[in-house]
Amino acid sequence: MPRAVANRLARHTKVIAVADVVESVRLMEQDEQEFIRRWHGFITFFKSHLPQETGRMHKSLGDGLMVEFSDPEGCLRAALAMQAWFDESNHGLPLEEHVHLRIGAHVADFVADEHDIYGTDVNLTSRIATLAGPGEIVISAALRDRIRGELEGFLEDLGHCHLKHVRQPVRAFRVGRAGRAPVLPAADSGRVPTRVALAVLPFTEDVGTQGLGEAVADEVVAALAQLGEVQVLSRLGGTQPVAERAHYLLRGHARHAEGRIGLFVELSEATSGHVAWAHSYKGTSSELFSENATLIQAVVTAVVSGLVASESERGRGRPLPTLANHTLLLGAIDLMHRLAPGDLERARAMLEHLLERNRHHPAVLAWLAHWHVLNLWQGGPSDRRTQVGMARQYANAALKSDPRSSLALCLGGQMHLHLQRDAQLAAARYIQLLRHKPDDPLGLLLQGELLALRGEGAEALLLAERALVLCRLEQVRPWYERIAAQAALVAGEPARALELAHSAAAAQPESVPTLCVLALAQHAVGRLDDARATVQQLLALRPDFTLRVYAEGGAGAAILGQQAVDALALAGVPGAEATSVPAASSST
Repeated sequence: MPRAVANRLARHTKVIAVADVVESVRLMEQDEQEFIRRWHGFITFFKSHLPQETGRMHKSLGDGLMVEFSDPEGCLRAALAMQAWFDESNHGLPLEEHVHLRIGAHVADFVADEHDIYGTDVNLTSRIATLAGPGEIVISAALRDRIRGELEGFLEDLGHCHLKHVRQPVRAFRVGRAGRAPVLPAADSGRVPTRVALAVLPFTEDVGTQGLGEAVADEVVAALAQLGEVQVLSRLGGTQPVAERAHYLLRGHARHAEGRIGLFVELSEATSGHVAWAHSYKGTSSELFSENATLIQAVVTAVVSGLVASESERGRGRPLPTLANHTLLLGAIDLMHRLAPGDLERARAMLEHLLERNRHHPAVLAWLAHWHVLNLWQGGPSDRRTQVGMARQYANAALKSDPRSSLALCLGGQMHLHLQRDAQLAAARYIQLLRHKPDDPLGLLLQGELLALRGEGAEALLLAERALVLCRLEQVRPWYERIAAQAALVAGEPARALELAHSAAAAQPESVPTLCVLALAQHAVGRLDDARATVQQLLALRPDFTLRVYAEGGAGAAILGQQAVDALALAGVPGAEATSVPAASSST
């Protein structure tokens, strides 16, 4: 085509879809007449369907077609209708006679004449179609950015893909789930971030303190980097300013006077500048830079709790599709550990919505497994078999997605211990984790729970207390305290058990297992009237609670044994007829 003619052609920007039949040559050789008959039937259907989706067919080549659309959602609806037509026509036929389309779509800039359409984007659309397996639809990021409404939830991020004769990788999305023979497997769960991004800016300092502010900031960064819920952005690299890549900014001021150090720390939202949390600290140099660094620990714990509280508040009452991934995850963690029925259901909805965006994310799957364990403890409305099945399904999927995920190993082990009474498999999960991360707080906590089940109270309490020191997420701290209180009872330290159980119950007044442990600790120190009051509080929350429910409710009963059942009976839990505690399977 002469350049002058090409320059006179009208340019258009529309959505282009390219579809072709997988293995068309084989199907044609197998039964040419039947293939032609089915293709004609499809084209007749599709032509009648196109106008309602703002579509116009450019060409049909006998085993493929090219269509343009004015409406992005119309393109996706039409592509789904194409696949549905062939799914229906394949029904009842042998697999070797099935006809499958692969479809690619892109927002294309092109020129057109009476014969055809031309342009780099048209060629790119054909290349994008090669990323689709049989029965799949793959679209570009340019098209994905124009999709709104219910169809947005059908998209799976495939990441940046390299295409033949295309210089730069193209980010692609699959519409719906992977087919039976996908060109690309499900996207790596890590590609879609669920962690909140935090930039720690250099701390200012008083004149003459010789780098104190920078040293404090470095210590805070090092401590925050150990946490799975927070992505700490580096100040040392990247072309984009760190503050522009963050959800939150952490800044502060350090001063040193008369052997004492003072810190002012402020957490603010990166976009609005709203201060989410701020606090002043005072201490000594040893509390700042020693091996335990208690001052840094206090700062980091408060910062993480401030992040979670801020994101939980952001997600309150807003439609789930409007919330960012990290808001859904942190909000769900906070709400599920409040344990109120409404909060539990909202947490579940948030996690399940997040799972639709991140179908293979190990952290999301692991927290869903944990949710079902919590719901069983609280006496949720679903039957036990369903809850156990869902917890097992999510725990196994989390480990399949990432066999080394610390959260998946921990919460999967918890599921095995509490719902399946399999202490041996739980032990294997915890050992696998602690071999690689000996200071993982959740791993230490749950290993301590397992030791308490074996009757090794002193060792169990030691691990649980260490886990409490390392815990940086205040929202889960009551859970840690309850397990530590159980360990203290097994260790023969009822006063410490009472202290821990009181603290846990103050933070989680609606926790059924925590109230049980509190009543047992009160009984152990001889405060039977207090134990009876706690049981009445428990029965007000859960009127169907009995000694049998307690005995069958999880590893907590097995840890504390028959004496716990007898003590709860004395405190007023109904069902005083003979109730035995089911044992866990043999532990290592």
